[in-house]
Amino acid sequence: MAAETHLRADNYWDRSKVTRAPGRKIDCDVSVDVAIVGAGYTGLSTAYHLKAADPSLNVAVLESETVGYGASGRNAGFVMTLFGASLGLMKTLHGAEKVRAAHAHMERSIAALETMLEEHALDCDYQRSGFLKVATTPRYAARIRDEIATLEALGIHGHQWIGPEELSARVHSPTYLGAMVEPGCGLINPRKWVDGLAGVAQSAGAKIYENSPVKNVRREGGRFRLESNGATVTAEKVVFASNGYTHLIPGMRLKQLPAFVFIVVTEPLSEAQRASIGWAGREGVEDGRNFMHFYRLTPDNRLLMGGGPGFVPLGGRMNHDTHPAAWRHLEEFIATTFPGLAGIKIAHRWGGAFSVTADSTPQIGTLHGGAAAYSVGCTGHGVALAHMNGRILRDLILDKKTDLTDLWFVNRRSLPLPPEPIGSLGAKAVTAAMALDDWWCDRGATQP
Repeated sequence: MAAETHLRADNYWDRSKVTRAPGRKIDCDVSVDVAIVGAGYTGLSTAYHLKAADPSLNVAVLESETVGYGASGRNAGFVMTLFGASLGLMKTLHGAEKVRAAHAHMERSIAALETMLEEHALDCDYQRSGFLKVATTPRYAARIRDEIATLEALGIHGHQWIGPEELSARVHSPTYLGAMVEPGCGLINPRKWVDGLAGVAQSAGAKIYENSPVKNVRREGGRFRLESNGATVTAEKVVFASNGYTHLIPGMRLKQLPAFVFIVVTEPLSEAQRASIGWAGREGVEDGRNFMHFYRLTPDNRLLMGGGPGFVPLGGRMNHDTHPAAWRHLEEFIATTFPGLAGIKIAHRWGGAFSVTADSTPQIGTLHGGAAAYSVGCTGHGVALAHMNGRILRDLILDKKTDLTDLWFVNRRSLPLPPEPIGSLGAKAVTAAMALDDWWCDRGATQP
């Protein structure tokens, strides 16, 4: 629609961004023990945990934009146990034992996040509110109930199916046929969380350089040389913690692809509008689609709605933060899901990229005989996972063998993505098949 072409990305979470002086640009040659590329959850957590383990280390974080510019500052703040793209795919690809181990790791990741919030007195609007995966057609209901059965068969307990009446007592929507309840998940303000991690990393002595894009990385004489803003950072070891932007780093193109997703946030709901939807428990909600919709209430009682149409950009191009058609879809989905909110004003719209690997499974590993380490592929479920990846990267960089480095997805053998344009075209074929499956499952949806 022509009237929508003026819309710009406006991230609601930036309202709670920590006010501070702009981070220093790297503008002179420096020498460090560890250089970390990327100032999101992964990079900042790695910096903090390295300094906590060895305060004598000289650690520098290089960020091409500003702290939390990528997915860490743009996501919906769902703190989830889901590892990889979906339970079914992970079980098919990796087997039952590895799925059990991954789930236990995700539960540990949530507990570790909660411990960090408490130990460092970080106010990030966190609450363990639980999670609802809702069914909107009989096919999705069958799929979700099969997922619960699979979890039980794996020995993973705590997931419960509730029918429409019990679900309606939690959240009112005429489209709901039932839901899976998972009480161990939570919600957080992602902007406050990434700023909190930056604060604890700096307090521990890590240096953060913003507006310092890494243009080249080469290894000479046993040390790395990273070029940024005309300066050179010389480092004994390097961590690549840029996730959805990793393909932009020389030599890292085939590790992952960026995929884009979009979000809208409404004006604050009135008392009548809140009453029309219930939602006293403030759970995070997601539906059963491949291209799922995810939504939640913000701390100031707005509705955040995201997901639906998404895409993998051709050639890994990153200039897709705006998508009027996707935003329009989300506005229409709000009215379908919650008729009492039809016509509510949308106050914020934005989009951003997350990281996807060839098999939609997270990858953490080492390069150059252990002198470098990387993390990619959180597949949109990285709020709990990414900060724990910082602990794994710490152990890899310090060459320590621990229970974290023994996890099956660390240094696992995996196929690289095919070169462009084959990689992007292959991803588009997969997403087209997923969209067709959603269309089939959406047939027979309950209409309000």
